[in-house]
Amino acid sequence: MPEPLPRPVTGVFVRQVVQTACPGHFALMWLDATPPPEGAETDRAVDVVDDLPPLCRGPLAPLPGGFARAFAEGFRRRWSILGPDRSPPYTVRIVLRDALWHEVDSNTHGFERAGVLAADEILSCVREGRPPRPAGRPVRPDARIPPMPRLTLDGRPGGDGPPG
Repeated sequence: MPEPLPRPVTGVFVRQVVQTACPGHFALMWLDATPPPEGAETDRAVDVVDDLPPLCRGPLAPLPGGFARAFAEGFRRRWSILGPDRSPPYTVRIVLRDALWHEVDSNTHGFERAGVLAADEILSCVREGRPPRPAGRPVRPDARIPPMPRLTLDGRPGGDGPPG
């Protein structure tokens, strides 16, 4: 098993929005990457934890489980080849914090692609010693990470922006 992620990378934001046909890709995710908890026994290089709010602001419903699973699968597949000899670079714990999705334009492929983009951004942050930048498309080079839109069960805002 690879070494643990050397430092947390918190407040990662990934935007995969592509509208070339119907349906398009619409996947926005906020997440944190941390080393696995100390003393945790793991046989996987990537552990994905769901800390998503009960409702997503768009469209005022929970994130469909298939989208979260697709994100995790895309992340795991990409992470597994980013290290030396096309192996996982580190063991990592991914905590899904918030998401936005669309009833028509969101699909598993868009969330899977968002997972790939998140893996690349986290490894770049660790290698370059920098905080996360917005990742994905379309993202301007000078863009800032938007605050998480976390909602409570009654549909009111419940978050105060990205963690960390």
